[in-house]
Amino acid sequence: MKILLDTDVLIDIEKGVSELPEGDLYISIISLYEFIRGRSDYIEVKDVLEDLFTIIPIDNNVLIKATEIWRKLKKQGDLIDDRDLLIGATAISNKIPLLTKNTEHFKRLLNFGLNFYENI
Repeated sequence: MKILLDTDVLIDIEKGVSELPEGDLYISIISLYEFIRGRSDYIEVKDVLEDLFTIIPIDNNVLIKATEIWRKLKKQGDLIDDRDLLIGATAISNKIPLLTKNTEHFKRLLNFGLNFYENI
């Protein structure tokens, strides 16, 4: 099964709080950025993550989906952080369930086709 891991899950795995789920594991380019940006060893960590996971870039499908969602959430006055929006749009566009502990933010994307991976 394909699973898109959110940044919070990567952090918990690194801390030893969680284990890698079994399946075909993916991360968004946004999660890669979030995970390495504050680290002094960011180049090495980037290489490790690229070896462990398939990195999904922001392509036109993700951009269009994120824009559609943003416009609807803006009208509702219920925007979410752009990074979370792009991670969610990546999951939706690629039809991959998202494994996250941050369901509170992402639940606003359920009506747009987001599915959660429930085996956390």
